[in-house]
Amino acid sequence: MNIAEVDVQLIFLAGAISSGIIAGLFFDIYRRLRRFLKPGPILTSVGDFMYWIFMALGTFYIIYKINYGQVRIYLFFGFATGLLVYCCAVSPYVIRVLIIIERIMCGIACFPRKIFCYTMRWKPVRLLKRIVEEARRMMPKRKY
Repeated sequence: MNIAEVDVQLIFLAGAISSGIIAGLFFDIYRRLRRFLKPGPILTSVGDFMYWIFMALGTFYIIYKINYGQVRIYLFFGFATGLLVYCCAVSPYVIRVLIIIERIMCGIACFPRKIFCYTMRWKPVRLLKRIVEEARRMMPKRKY
């Protein structure tokens, strides 16, 4: 085996490692999304299954693109190494960033509710609310 073939194989290995890192990143995003949505056990199982189907298809697509579809054992070791490196070294920091993004998004989504609750404490709004409640109580209900 000459040096040019070794260089190409190292590029293939680097692609497999990066594919493992990308799979870990998508798994962290999926985990945070799953924690936020809180699906039941059945939907969690379906989501996990779908995640791994998409990751398998994505991995084989990357293998097809970088290695012309030649599946070699070192590509799987590279994928596993990339996933392991990501989980041990990068994942805690990515999860912290995702938690910060989640808190910001929840703050943005809850802002209109906070404004509504704040305006409901105003005396004119409370007075109007009481007038409407009394009018509903005193008006006879119509049957159609």
